[in-house]
Amino acid sequence: MIKIVILEDEEQQAARTMDFLRRYEKENGDPFDVKRFDRAIDLVDNYRCDADILLLDIQVPDMLGIDAAKRLREMDENVIIMFLTSFAQYAIEGYSVEAMDYILKPISYASFSAKLARAIRMVRQRQAEGTMVSIKTKSDIHRFPSSGLTYIEVVNHTLVFHLTDGTALKQWGSLGTFEKELADDHFVRCNSGYLVNLKYVESVEGDCVILKGIPLKISAPKRKEFLRAVAQYKGGSR
Repeated sequence: MIKIVILEDEEQQAARTMDFLRRYEKENGDPFDVKRFDRAIDLVDNYRCDADILLLDIQVPDMLGIDAAKRLREMDENVIIMFLTSFAQYAIEGYSVEAMDYILKPISYASFSAKLARAIRMVRQRQAEGTMVSIKTKSDIHRFPSSGLTYIEVVNHTLVFHLTDGTALKQWGSLGTFEKELADDHFVRCNSGYLVNLKYVESVEGDCVILKGIPLKISAPKRKEFLRAVAQYKGGSR
């Protein structure tokens, strides 16, 4: 399901946007989870980096939509942003937050649906790379597809996320939570402390699995189940 967040203070315009989304759902079979805010500060304060598309009114009473977008972009580098505006001159500012597009008011369904379709194609491309993972470190929130994650380990009750680019991110949490969240993306435990992405398994050598040159211990209780999962994945059951 695609998650869409609307920032719109005008009730009539919000209803029109919602009607267009429901119409698009019916015509194209794309289910949406839609949430609306009428104040920018509420959106910024409550944003959880879990939206796929943001539809932001440029002018809301408490904060310019472009300013809200800048703060949201700092939190979420992957979300797709589209502006709703009556003033085309504001559109140029969208480049500062890497906005995908803008839609001029009064909104027509033809324009809205065409630009929404483009945004959805981008979302689908990202979804093909795996579940979006959100990591909240002490200083920032990071969001990326699961294909960018090699494995997760537990160190002194802290989760360490090892990314494919060699970096590591730390967050408090339960490995079991991510085991459930990433099960469909072929993440499997090789022992109680490691959850590995089978995509990056290079080989199994003795009691270790090698991921991008890194050996991880396979525990005896997990060995049979883990090796079966590796065989199924490598054999094409994906």
